[in-house]
Amino acid sequence: MLIKPLTRLAIRAVLFVAAIVAAIAVGFAAQAWWRHPSLEPWHTLHLESEFKSGATAARSFAEYVAQEERLFAELRHKLYASPAAPGTSELDRYAAGSLAARIALETQGNRTHESGPESPRGVAVMLHGLSDAPYSLATVGRVLRERGFHVVWLRLPGHGTIPGALREVDWEDWMAATALAVRHAAELAPGKPLYVAGYSAGGALALLHTLRALDDKSLAMPSRLLLFSPAIGVSRFAVMTNITSLLAPLPGLEKAAWLDVMPEYDPYKYNSFPVNAATQIRGLTRALEAELSRAQQRAMQGRMPTVTAFQSIVDSTITAEYLATRLFQRLPDKRHELVVFDVNRNAQLSTLIAPAPMRAFDRISSAPALPFRLTVVGNRSRDSLEVAEWSRDPGSGAPVAKPTGLAWPANVFSLGHLAVPTPIDDPMYGLTPRSAPDGLALPLGRGAPSGEAGALVIPLGQFARLRSNPFFSLIVDRIAAAVKADAP
Repeated sequence: MLIKPLTRLAIRAVLFVAAIVAAIAVGFAAQAWWRHPSLEPWHTLHLESEFKSGATAARSFAEYVAQEERLFAELRHKLYASPAAPGTSELDRYAAGSLAARIALETQGNRTHESGPESPRGVAVMLHGLSDAPYSLATVGRVLRERGFHVVWLRLPGHGTIPGALREVDWEDWMAATALAVRHAAELAPGKPLYVAGYSAGGALALLHTLRALDDKSLAMPSRLLLFSPAIGVSRFAVMTNITSLLAPLPGLEKAAWLDVMPEYDPYKYNSFPVNAATQIRGLTRALEAELSRAQQRAMQGRMPTVTAFQSIVDSTITAEYLATRLFQRLPDKRHELVVFDVNRNAQLSTLIAPAPMRAFDRISSAPALPFRLTVVGNRSRDSLEVAEWSRDPGSGAPVAKPTGLAWPANVFSLGHLAVPTPIDDPMYGLTPRSAPDGLALPLGRGAPSGEAGALVIPLGQFARLRSNPFFSLIVDRIAAAVKADAP
């Protein structure tokens, strides 16, 4: 007798929850409609030539590169065929002939490419981050190439073309492309060191590929991982935004598919960000966490290659604590190192630093003996801008200081997610940029414009974020040491 009333109650509960979810989704969609400007062709175009994993996908790296050539030909035809209007800004990435467009199309920064000596001492694959392009690891790859490595820079599907391409990509597409690139690199120098460097989402891809390779012999196994601000975990906000994106097909609600719609002036990075991109990075990090847990349960971590990670203590995407607890504490054999870039703790700035990064640093630095090497790059003292390395060996609780000969630049109080893998003199993103040999560069990292909030269509905070690393030479030192240690 109770079955029907209970069934009706359950149905009502489900309908009530569905109504709440729908109301919230409509609210988010309405907010997106009011907040976002009109969508442009680079938000809505479909590029048919983009790589997709599955039965019909490219089966070799050469096929992947050939498909990418067709993709960029399609991009030129659909978006750049018409000349730009008179007076168009040189900063307009999608205006034919502008400086930003020339950089995006005529340089290798958005394209899969490779270079190295005829007889390399090793091979390396560069995996960029979400909404980025191969350019984000240009210098890391060059450092390895100068030390005798053949380097492959991979453009991940959905990147380097238009932000709208991220509406249709799946994280398994990224994984399939990663497997092709790593296998190709391994075949170029059998038996020699195979490095995989990953930045942000690329770090998650490098880790997940390696964990899968522990069981799957068809996947090439790296001998060393270099991770830069690797995406180990992201916000649960992606769940709700994914629900709101379901409203995007409805007439007038297309903007619901976007978290940000902004002008596109950066030749190598999208400013607009679709909901699907957040959904896919969350799916990737969940798959990575599942593989990490599985490897731990099966005691497989000892078979992992040596991992070196570089992370800013202040990061809007990932935290050093996540790296320490979710990754490094699961790697048991003391070969690995986490390098953390601290905030500027000079006494003159201390009262302006938010308490959260201070507490995060204290929790890491005061932890008991760890199974990995922990190095903190920070002020030599509170009265100095000079920077030292404070290192704790595996199993040790006492840090040892080492001078670096470096110092905090004026008015810089921290690094961040964008800054870690890029040197301070980078032509595009450096705080003190050098000239590009071909002149094709925009000094986007040189400093923030000054003015009143609300005067620009881009938030002032976006310009104020540091995009280069004044301590990049410490990364070079570790790469050089790794190459020397891995030499035959």
